[in-house]
Amino acid sequence: MEDKKLEPTVAKRLKNNKWKVECTQHSGHASDLAREFINTGYNIIVAVGGDGTISQVVHGYMQADGGTKGCAIGIISTGTGGDFVRTTQSPKDPFKALDLILSTESILVDVGHIACTKPDAPSVKVEQYFINICSVGISGAIVKRVESSSIAKYVSGGLVYWIYTYLTGLRYKSPLVKYTMSGNPAGSEEKTSEQEANLYIMAVANGRYLGGNMHIAPKADISDGKFDIVCLHNLSLIDAITKASPALKTGSLMNLPSHQAFTQRTSTVTMSPVNPTDKVYVEADGEVAGVLPATWKIVANGCRMILPK
Repeated sequence: MEDKKLEPTVAKRLKNNKWKVECTQHSGHASDLAREFINTGYNIIVAVGGDGTISQVVHGYMQADGGTKGCAIGIISTGTGGDFVRTTQSPKDPFKALDLILSTESILVDVGHIACTKPDAPSVKVEQYFINICSVGISGAIVKRVESSSIAKYVSGGLVYWIYTYLTGLRYKSPLVKYTMSGNPAGSEEKTSEQEANLYIMAVANGRYLGGNMHIAPKADISDGKFDIVCLHNLSLIDAITKASPALKTGSLMNLPSHQAFTQRTSTVTMSPVNPTDKVYVEADGEVAGVLPATWKIVANGCRMILPK
């Protein structure tokens, strides 16, 4: 969708309102613009783009305390992945998305927060908000390779992602990690669990989809005040190809043996590599956030968004 096709409609429908369009110029610019708009007094910010753009707008929104200031976020999805809009069932047609934004009351949704380590500076901590899914393991390794790719300017983003998914999967070696979760496994009381495992992937899920079409957390709810943690570990390459990959597409990971897959609902997770020299990448909404060690926390009802009822 080209902005030029939508702007005349916006201009017509908002002729008696204050509005403006800004195009992002670099990574992180959407966060800067969100903070600027909120502090200027705008009450709706519309993220036009993919999961990364939406996530950056949410990050800036949270930094500027947009909820307290009466601001809400709308979405016009133009990205290749569209994982978050799959969860929310937001319109993919930009004009229908605009109709929704201009006619629907906002609702409160949860936001994830991660504190991790800067890859090239172990003593420096970085923090980031995310709206969909933050994951660690093979997914982080894939996103790191995509971001470093020299072929990205020649082929589509989706194709680059799947090329590096294949190449990374063939050589990926699961690091030994230790993690702690505080939460409620299905039907049980609140408890804290500590484990070690050879990590294939752990998804800290607010939304349900990851990587374009992987249905990794089918029961996740963006308004329940909890993460759905989905963890795959102790997988051989054959297990990853024949079991995990098909299950990720169908949302049936929990059909794998319990020693290879588990899910838990929680509000706090911490994880670190057993070998401190292992560099285990973390991605948040499709962009590298940092490396382990990391701590994830849910911000319940942290953001107002305009979404289908």
